[in-house]
Amino acid sequence: MQGTTQHTFSMRDHLIIAQALVLGIQELEKVPAPFTEVSNILDMKYLLNESFADMAHVAKMMVNETQKINTEREVN
Repeated sequence: MQGTTQHTFSMRDHLIIAQALVLGIQELEKVPAPFTEVSNILDMKYLLNESFADMAHVAKMMVNETQKINTEREVN
């Protein structure tokens, strides 16, 4: 039996993973039924809210602000 590997993530690692989860969830939610990967979306939300909860709010704010800036650029 092989030993398990324990990962220690830095705060920056948590932020990057949380941001990736936020973006992944948003994109997967755009996929129309019947192709929506509901179980993957739910698993990603669980990971975001449980394993990376310390950075979930910050990551959501960063993604929302970036999207807002990009939308404003497209208008101008």
